[in-house]
Amino acid sequence: MRTKQYNMKLINMLKSSLILSFITLFSFIGNTQEAAPKETAPVTLPIYEQLGISPTILFGIMLAISVLLVAALISMLNITKNVYFFKRMKNGKKAKMLLALLGFSFFASAASVESPLKPEYLVSFPDSAFWAFVIFDVIVLMIMLYFVGLVKGTMVDYAPEKKESKFWKRWNKTLTNPVAIEDEDSILLDHDYDGIKELDNDLPPWWKYGFYITIVWAVGYLAFYHVFKIGDLQGAEYIAEIKQQEKDVAAYKALNPNLVTEETVTLLTEGSDLAKGKKVFESNCVACHAINGGGGIGPNLTDKNWIYNGDIKGVFHTISEGANNGMASWKDLLSGDKMQAVASYVLSLPPAEGGKEPQGENIFE
Repeated sequence: MRTKQYNMKLINMLKSSLILSFITLFSFIGNTQEAAPKETAPVTLPIYEQLGISPTILFGIMLAISVLLVAALISMLNITKNVYFFKRMKNGKKAKMLLALLGFSFFASAASVESPLKPEYLVSFPDSAFWAFVIFDVIVLMIMLYFVGLVKGTMVDYAPEKKESKFWKRWNKTLTNPVAIEDEDSILLDHDYDGIKELDNDLPPWWKYGFYITIVWAVGYLAFYHVFKIGDLQGAEYIAEIKQQEKDVAAYKALNPNLVTEETVTLLTEGSDLAKGKKVFESNCVACHAINGGGGIGPNLTDKNWIYNGDIKGVFHTISEGANNGMASWKDLLSGDKMQAVASYVLSLPPAEGGKEPQGENIFE
């Protein structure tokens, strides 16, 4: 009973404080003064300029949000009133509450800060007022959620009991085959362990039917795959898929005769092709091999020594697949013609001055 009286008083207090809270916000905004920013301190743009709108529009948006939240809260309070059948607070207690809220309003007005606002705007809306609106809206929302939970918890006690449909009752009985409590003596076993009695319940029908289905399925699976061998086992399916993929790749290559692969790559010597390869090299390879190919993290590409095969097919393969020395695979990032062009460009590079020491074998000796 005391809890209900407390909630009723809290409802009246909140309804009386909403208007005063708006007065607080407007006095917070109205008492802001315009002042030029100090030259010695960095100027931070107001929130409305950061959002790219005028303070008038931002003020309207925040005011609309606050009004909607307050309206929703008032509706919630009225619903709570009807639930608790409350009586109004005494005028003396109301007066004390109003004086406290007016004191808060005066404090907020006195705490208003100076803000560098432009005089041509219709409404002064400093950042402090924006955050005041935000705090106000958050508080209103939290109070509203509290009363929503309060009403919801109260109405549960008065909610009518849901009636279970006859269809569901029959279906549930078919699946579980329960034994009524008053009939449990018929399945009571002659076992007694420290006053604990045992019932001889059958397995639920849904479990037994499911088990029977797995047995039938296993027999059919055995006959289909192992006895009559109509279907392929997983190993045979894998081999068939690999062969089909090989056929698809061959058909794709036949339809694209100009597709560059490791089998069809050739050394390019035309200036336009080498220029294309140089562009690819400078965009992707200089971080490891330097701009002149002399090497850095990666090996020197301009000497006669190669860690891997140094002909066009070998260089193309290294670019495409990568290597175990940290060389990344580029086949997913570069097309075949680009890898052919950059491989040809690498093989055309002259010896670089100050290049990295030779690595690998000299394939030209």
